[in-house]
Amino acid sequence: MKFKKFLVLVLLAVASCTIFNAAAQGDEKYNAAIMKVYNDYIAKNPNDYNTLFMRANQNFLNHNYDDAMADVNRTLEMATSKDTELLFDAYMLRAKLYDIKGNLDAEGKDIEKAAEINPTSLAWVDLKGKWAYQRRDYDTAKQQFQAILQQQPRNFDAMFLLGCVAAQEGKAEDAMSWVNQAVTLFPAEAQVYINRAYVQELLGKYRDASDTYLIAMSSTDDNGTSIAQLFRLADTHYDDVMASLRGATDDNPRVGIFYRVRSAIALKYKHYGQALRDLRVITDNNLMEYGSIYSDEANCLFQLGDYDQAYNFANKAIAGDATNPDGYILRSLIELRQGKGNNYNTASQTLDQALVLNPNYAPTLLAKARLLIAQKKYKDAAPLLDKAVAANPDNAELLLVRGWLNKNHLKSATAAKADFERVLTLPDEDVTSLRGFALHELGRDTEATAWADRHIKEMSATGGEAYYYAAALQAAMGNKAQGIKYLESCLANGYGGLYDIKFNDAPYVNLAPLRSEPAFNMLLSNSQLNFQER
Repeated sequence: MKFKKFLVLVLLAVASCTIFNAAAQGDEKYNAAIMKVYNDYIAKNPNDYNTLFMRANQNFLNHNYDDAMADVNRTLEMATSKDTELLFDAYMLRAKLYDIKGNLDAEGKDIEKAAEINPTSLAWVDLKGKWAYQRRDYDTAKQQFQAILQQQPRNFDAMFLLGCVAAQEGKAEDAMSWVNQAVTLFPAEAQVYINRAYVQELLGKYRDASDTYLIAMSSTDDNGTSIAQLFRLADTHYDDVMASLRGATDDNPRVGIFYRVRSAIALKYKHYGQALRDLRVITDNNLMEYGSIYSDEANCLFQLGDYDQAYNFANKAIAGDATNPDGYILRSLIELRQGKGNNYNTASQTLDQALVLNPNYAPTLLAKARLLIAQKKYKDAAPLLDKAVAANPDNAELLLVRGWLNKNHLKSATAAKADFERVLTLPDEDVTSLRGFALHELGRDTEATAWADRHIKEMSATGGEAYYYAAALQAAMGNKAQGIKYLESCLANGYGGLYDIKFNDAPYVNLAPLRSEPAFNMLLSNSQLNFQER
């Protein structure tokens, strides 16, 4: 797209200082500065459809898809038939927006309009191939991607998509041939390995896909994409991913990153014993040295009940980053349980150190409030929770704990209800939204149970975290038998936090009401492997 020279100069003149200053403060402010330039200019020149289309593209880049659609629609209404280059780009952009919105019919019509304007452009050929692939019109998709390869024989994106088509048709050999050809041509490109891994996933070769993602990690242009893909794949094929990482550590015993990735995945699913094994290899052999490694090792040891070793590693984490309040919060939890337990003064002093670093850090304020609640100092805990909520008003955990305190110990039913209702307005992406617990506090137990069951279906069973929250919810409701059933599923799926299950009684999410049940100790006894380094 070519824009008028004077327009670009106007935009640069207006934007230069604003954008330069904003860029130094982060992408969000940078984008806001750009949008302000566009908005101000269009407000004064509402019929300048060139600028309007530029703003449409910026909105698209900013993921403001509704605004982008409005701008591109206005552009297409105002542009003249002579503006073929702009019209082509506008139809292509709108086709992409329709694709995001799932309107495949409208997308197809815009692709055809773009093709009529510029029949020789490969851009619409590529987009039509992807459109046909989405519609499972594999013959058309193949024609489009093969047409691209005729003009661009080294186009690895087209090779990848032909591999996807072959995989969908059940032609495994053809699928792998296409993506392997791309790898041969571009052995240093991370994306060709990521593409191959995706095709391997389509073919059900999850261990092979994991191996390929690990190869991509070594590319300089990977930028963490392959690690993110490994985490995603572990949601559904945990054992395959961990087996692949085991092979990587066997072949490369001195490469710390493989142990680190494996420990991080294990931690995500609360497999503290598995994570600890890899963290020990790192620290015992000096493969890597980061405060986060010591912190994770301390957390694993704490969850598994080895408080003295956990304390030592927490101190190492603090020594590595003495300005991070999280290290002090973890150490306070460890200190509280050391020896005979209930070491409130020592734990409180550690939290005071964290508050010196950042008096408004919500996790520290919450930890201090919970410490006071455990000592039945409810009135002292309340202002800490107020301060924490003021600093982080959209934190469901803070709202729930404050609501619980107001309802049960400060007799402020109205304030409690407001906090519980506020939780219901927050995003509900997973069980950590705590929406079900707020529903319970509002007397809506049927909805609360349905909430937990829905998240059990949506979340990965690996690790059992969703079952843990469901068990805690039923425990809070007084439904101990149902809570025990969820706990059984939680442990069967490998949940490895001994502290969470056996000792944690901090408000709000805990299993304290279930611990007097005869089945509780039996389940714990039968699940000892969950709580061992392995």
